[in-house]
Amino acid sequence: MNLLGKIKLFSALLILSTTSVRAMPSLVIATNEYPPYILPDAKNSFIPELFAEIGKEMGVHFDFQYFPWKRGEQEVANANIWATLPYRKTATREQSFLFSDPVYFADSHFFAYRKDGSKPDIPFEKLTDLLPYKIGGIQGYYYEPWFEKAGLDVQYALSEEQNFKRLKIGRIDLFSTATTVGWYIIEQLFPPEEVAKFYTLKKPLVAGEGLFLMTSKNYPDTATLLTRFNAALATVKMNGTYARLVSKYGLVMTN
Repeated sequence: MNLLGKIKLFSALLILSTTSVRAMPSLVIATNEYPPYILPDAKNSFIPELFAEIGKEMGVHFDFQYFPWKRGEQEVANANIWATLPYRKTATREQSFLFSDPVYFADSHFFAYRKDGSKPDIPFEKLTDLLPYKIGGIQGYYYEPWFEKAGLDVQYALSEEQNFKRLKIGRIDLFSTATTVGWYIIEQLFPPEEVAKFYTLKKPLVAGEGLFLMTSKNYPDTATLLTRFNAALATVKMNGTYARLVSKYGLVMTN
């Protein structure tokens, strides 16, 4: 084959490849920055890379789009996009949404900060034991109805970063988030001498519960899509891909 023929063949293969990618069904996933699982650069984040592997098994392409948590949840509720993650199951959410099998498991603790470096525990058996404290929260998170029912003094912000900054300057006393996420953000925000002054309460708010993909019950064919998603997730866990990605991103996941 002469050079011109090779060029034509390469061009034809390139067009076919591009057409194939474009033809692959696309599903939009609403999310937000949730380091270390989802970083601003989605291409170099654990969950988007995991979903790329799941998508290969399903024969679909996942398009990650970043929204504030409440906006993303509303887009899914309106069936404008397929799903959002990571979300915990609650009784209220299960009335309107369907959930996948767990994508991963994580503990959540209350974080505290002491300027003098002391780390006194604040024991609590139930949330009402925390009534004397100012609690930081994020709008749209699973614990909103829990905190409201307990009558806690909660000041909501839009991100973990805002809450940890408020915790350091004493505007709030406690803030709960996934433990791995919390420590990652603290280490990004503050120098080592300040990181050492943060700590978590001994009792977790949530211990080893799953985080899930959440989709509207009204999205077209969502039950079938979830079945395919769960099968693909199981495959990447069984074939070692999941463990490889956990190791690649230096994560520790409870189960």
